[in-house]
Amino acid sequence: MKKWLSAVPLSLMIGVSVQAAGENCDNFVAGMTCFENGTTAKADEVNANFKALLEKISQIGNGGGSTGGIVSYTRWGRNSCPDGAELIYKGFAASSAHNHGGGISSLLCLTETPTFDVGNISDGNQNGVRLYGTEYQGIGYGIESLIPLNNKDAPCAVCLKQAALTLMIPGTMDCPTGWHKEYEGYLMGTKYNQSSTHEVACVDINAEESPLSSDANNNGNLWYPTEAECGSLPCSPYVQDRELSCVVCSK
Repeated sequence: MKKWLSAVPLSLMIGVSVQAAGENCDNFVAGMTCFENGTTAKADEVNANFKALLEKISQIGNGGGSTGGIVSYTRWGRNSCPDGAELIYKGFAASSAHNHGGGISSLLCLTETPTFDVGNISDGNQNGVRLYGTEYQGIGYGIESLIPLNNKDAPCAVCLKQAALTLMIPGTMDCPTGWHKEYEGYLMGTKYNQSSTHEVACVDINAEESPLSSDANNNGNLWYPTEAECGSLPCSPYVQDRELSCVVCSK
């Protein structure tokens, strides 16, 4: 703490001007006592000043207020962010192909406005890591609203929210008490018998296609709904073969 206080000007930490002898005390934060020249300082007043200073430092540490800071999350299956969240960028859900054993296992929200180091790269096919767009698999997999999106390309949006944290909860459409729902949806991922295993996605319940979506069945990365399998997974509360929901919450 001593090093921080010596390195950061007091005016930056408490949001006021440091008062030199003889200057006025305008803009002191609530709870602080300004001591003019010749004023006798009382211990409780000095302690109150330090308390107000420490509270202000704590706010800076968690993002500037009681909301706890600023976090980002990805809204899968949509081109926009929910109300109350700011769009950082939008793009295309992407990963390795469903039938490739190597490559990228994580799910990426690939920007719709790429830039390239043109002077240092080649357009030749070097067959290193291959990245593919993502198609919905909606026909015959139990979710009626996904049928019109079958083989359509999936979008994504990266959103900014004033909150302490975000959390995706699989298996429910409800957030815990005291949490805010960002969006609800369906758990989707690679089919169980395909050779590539990719990160699961909470795909928005009102999923849409990418503005640049093709009608072609390109079979890159594929999103399938997720079903419950009873056994080591208890039924109830889960139901055999029922498609699983999810929710993204913030607090």
